[in-house]
Amino acid sequence: MSSTFAAAEVGNRVPIERMQAFTSKVMQAAGVPSPRADLIADVLVEADARGVFSHGVTRVTPYSAEIREGVINPTAEISVIREHASTTVLDAQGAPGAVSSDEAITRAIDLAQQGAAAMVCVQNGRHFGPAAHWALRAVKAGCIAFVTSSGGGHSYVLAYGSRKPALTNGPIAWAIPAGEHHPVVADMAVGFSAMGKVRVAAQTGQTIPPDVGVDRTGNPTTDPNELVWLNPFAGPKGFGLGIVMETLSGILANAMAAVNRGPDERDKGIVGQVFAVINVEAFRPLDDFTADVDRTLDSIHALKPSEGFDQVLAPGEPEFLKKSESVAHGIGYPDGLLEAVATTAKDYGVDPVWDV
Repeated sequence: MSSTFAAAEVGNRVPIERMQAFTSKVMQAAGVPSPRADLIADVLVEADARGVFSHGVTRVTPYSAEIREGVINPTAEISVIREHASTTVLDAQGAPGAVSSDEAITRAIDLAQQGAAAMVCVQNGRHFGPAAHWALRAVKAGCIAFVTSSGGGHSYVLAYGSRKPALTNGPIAWAIPAGEHHPVVADMAVGFSAMGKVRVAAQTGQTIPPDVGVDRTGNPTTDPNELVWLNPFAGPKGFGLGIVMETLSGILANAMAAVNRGPDERDKGIVGQVFAVINVEAFRPLDDFTADVDRTLDSIHALKPSEGFDQVLAPGEPEFLKKSESVAHGIGYPDGLLEAVATTAKDYGVDPVWDV
């Protein structure tokens, strides 16, 4: 199936704590203060533990490059631009995305718990890892969350019906608390897949399905090294949702929509982000709500699986199952995936914590 094209044989298994310590050391060597480096490491390694390798420790290579280029300011202080009763606008000032996102989701949760719902926009932000990571923070506080971000570069998701791109592959994540079951987590992007997933396929020597995207001539390709633009998922539906998301995170959050960017690279890596939180208790008792979510999930699990499936799972459950496996046995990294990470680490004088 297209959704599993980046799966590969496990090359290394690394305990979560060991990979967190390693990742923090690399970020510190790149100039990030220790507490912030620990935060970045937690976000990236959590992604790997959940099997989302496109947003995991492979990001230390582009993050460290952006620090050298001045795109990320590892010591930047986050400031408040404006505040209202249930909203805040923050200027990340180029701080690492995990740092500004930690501030944003904390504020959004606090504001929602004081009332019913809240939204925080981040201007001048940077890549923040998996959107689901931040949405799940609100679930722990008994809230529902929605998180989105614009992309930090030029367009590379095709407009529907076009041979040219119009969108970046901005993430969209919802997280909903449950009771006995795992939270419901819908985390996706408007492109057919994450571009990081295409890179994983390239790094691990795989081909990709022809419906993922196109080469420079606009023709479908199965070579991840030749792919330059992604198709929107579900054709016009993905494209329509992408326009909405770029309006929220790219325009409302005062970041330029990708389709409007020219060849000037001054805005490289700069993104806008939205963190919206709904306080369930403002609408009905949390225990009653989560009990109804559990009943819904029970009904989904009771459905007869189709051919090729052992069980019907709700959104987010495959990642929770992968996390349990990673906790028990270490994170199973696809063969070849960590080669670039090892090179980056050695450039900063940090030894990898796995066999290379």
